[in-house]
Amino acid sequence: MPGPLVLAIPTFNSARFLHATLTSLASQGDSLRWWLQDGASTDGTPDIARQFARPTDTVVSQRDRGQPDALNHAFAQMGGDIIGFINGDDLLAPAAAATVLATFAAHPDIDLIYGEVQWIDINGLITGHHRGDISTLEELLDIYSVWYNARQWVQPEVFFRRSLWEKAGPFNVDHDMVFDYAFWVQCMQAGARVLRVPQVLAQFRLHPTQKSSNAAQAAAEIRDVVRAALALHPPIHPRVRARIAAQIGYDIYQLAPQPKPPFAQALLQHPSWLRSPAVRRRLLGSLTRKP
Repeated sequence: MPGPLVLAIPTFNSARFLHATLTSLASQGDSLRWWLQDGASTDGTPDIARQFARPTDTVVSQRDRGQPDALNHAFAQMGGDIIGFINGDDLLAPAAAATVLATFAAHPDIDLIYGEVQWIDINGLITGHHRGDISTLEELLDIYSVWYNARQWVQPEVFFRRSLWEKAGPFNVDHDMVFDYAFWVQCMQAGARVLRVPQVLAQFRLHPTQKSSNAAQAAAEIRDVVRAALALHPPIHPRVRARIAAQIGYDIYQLAPQPKPPFAQALLQHPSWLRSPAVRRRLLGSLTRKP
């Protein structure tokens, strides 16, 4: 069986929740070791990590350019055939590492696996459950029908072979909010073979101070990633490609600051927007609205 699972932990001032994160990793036993790459925290994050670190674990604290840069440093040095990463406020589920290793051992043709995730609140209480369902590049890029329709992957439930990282990496430091989504697109573009594990593998903490709470910026970065991928003419159905591109174009128009062309004028300039269900609903609404 391959192993152990090696996890990178990118942190910056993560002391508030790091004890819980590292406790969940310690419970995995010899199935897991970790490499904490800290961005020169000032709240004692490295000290907490050193209290948990075994001889096989590593704590590095130095300035970086953000999470994707920290992960690139960690992945380049930490080794491991089966790898992944977890933020300093999320948790691994009990026995998750053993499950991940057993799954890869049973499926030598698989490059990446993902499981299920539980949402937890600021106090660690379970508030919900999520089960993603994506297996192709087309589904990953179809952000409106798939990604935003409760089928997305949640970062700490995803694990992959180092060989995939070597083909698809590194993380793009220009996408600070959605570097994980951008990396998964890179993985699919590299031909990743994917398997879903029907088991909770991680707990994702939702709280107001986390970076992912900035939904508008995250959505803008995801659109940029998808537009760049579509420009490469990936092997997805032409109708799907056209629909996604139309919706992205309409979204950008919607969010553009004033002054901007009236909707009717913009639609005449971009007739491809008619492929967007949102545009068709807007037109239908205007036609059925009472005078």
